[in-house]
Amino acid sequence: MVLGKETEMGLKELFRANAEDFMSLMLIAEKLEQLGKKEEAKALREKALVELGHAKAIFETLLRHQQLNNVVGSMAKEEQDQHVSEYNKVAMTAKQEGHEDIEKMLCSFAEQEAKISETIKAVAKAL
Repeated sequence: MVLGKETEMGLKELFRANAEDFMSLMLIAEKLEQLGKKEEAKALREKALVELGHAKAIFETLLRHQQLNNVVGSMAKEEQDQHVSEYNKVAMTAKQEGHEDIEKMLCSFAEQEAKISETIKAVAKAL
């Protein structure tokens, strides 16, 4: 059965949110570990793995209703359209606010994001 547009968009948003939460929790746990807060780091890593499990389940749900090449193709488009433009937008704002170091970093990342998009597009074509 084909997913309804709203359900598909909602699942994609939930996937991104869970993936983001996973990464954020892991990064915070890493910092806590560096500060010697081992128990707190362990607790956050455990919760991060729950978030990763949610992301994987949602991804598998999307794959049950779409072909892999469609999921990958959609990801490539989002990578190019959203991520690159967002990096550039924030970079220009940072520059206007006097943070040229942040602007340079983000512009560099935007170039990398464009290359990531190209790679994802090539993989989608290969599927």
